[in-house]
Amino acid sequence: MIRAMRTRIGPWLAIAILAAACGGATDPTPIGPTAASSISSAPSGNAPSPSPETPSVPAASPGPRGSDLAVARIEAIPSPCELAEGLGFVWVTSYGRSEVNAIDPATNAIDRTFAVPDGPCGVAVGFGSIWVSGGSGTVARLDPVSGAQLAAIPIPGEIYDVQTGPDAVWASDRTNGSLVRIDPATNAANATFKVGSSADGFRIAADAIWVASDRDSTLVRVDPDDGSVVATIAVGNKPNWVAIADGSVWVENTGDGTVSRIDPATNLVAGTFKVGRGPVYLAVEGGRVWVANGLARSVSVLDSGTGEPVAEFGFETGVHGLAAAAGSIWVLDLHGPSFLGNLKGTTIWRLDPNRVGR
Repeated sequence: MIRAMRTRIGPWLAIAILAAACGGATDPTPIGPTAASSISSAPSGNAPSPSPETPSVPAASPGPRGSDLAVARIEAIPSPCELAEGLGFVWVTSYGRSEVNAIDPATNAIDRTFAVPDGPCGVAVGFGSIWVSGGSGTVARLDPVSGAQLAAIPIPGEIYDVQTGPDAVWASDRTNGSLVRIDPATNAANATFKVGSSADGFRIAADAIWVASDRDSTLVRVDPDDGSVVATIAVGNKPNWVAIADGSVWVENTGDGTVSRIDPATNLVAGTFKVGRGPVYLAVEGGRVWVANGLARSVSVLDSGTGEPVAEFGFETGVHGLAAAAGSIWVLDLHGPSFLGNLKGTTIWRLDPNRVGR
């Protein structure tokens, strides 16, 4: 199953989108035959009116544009879902084409492409391998040179995320509200830990795994050694994605357009900060928290020390994924400007975080 604005878009959210619609949508226009282009080559963003069968969505947020920060716009990967950095590349899953692609951050070009099981989204790098999760109900382990599938580890429910830790690979089972630990020495799941009604995005720290539980509106702190729940922290409505940096844990709350900051010393919410509509992903880079706002088609930037807003940048494309890699912020367009399940996005923006004023 697909994630973020994919599995999470319930009826209440779809109604809100359609009721607020004020702008047209169209498929992004490829720049040309090359894998990447400088931002000066990007389309203007003037879109024709949608056809009657195409849902309208809110126009991109007014004000500064994401293109002001962009150093590259890559138009070669259909429905890019998620990315991870490692082994010299930025690895991006293509949900629409069932592939994982290695982007060379020195050139912004695709270096290699491997076929993976159907419906890939989550991707992680570790133990000399690429780990990809998706709608097939497995976590696939790939050789990063040949692309050969070395193993396929079954997970009982819908896999929301996959991450690598110091001694294990972890997958979140959204259906059963569990974390599954995979032993990379045996390529087998060797433990399952219940964390809540759902287990969604998560991040691994030195002494804890922090798991968002969308259905419970909580952030759960888990002991990575024995899987015990150390703390269950009430946050905003429908949290889904987690980031760790600068002594804090951050979680975006899709249901109420906020980001919560948690102090790991006390396991308490230290602050809640308003961002754009429908936040779906977040990452920390350069002393800033970067938040992808799916409904607003924008990225909010907060100061990671104070949580105070720094800027918000609108995009002509959809904004459905975001990650920090290779000293940059990468914004992924899974669905296109409509994003209501049509999986027609093709755009990956690479942003220079240093272009945001200090």
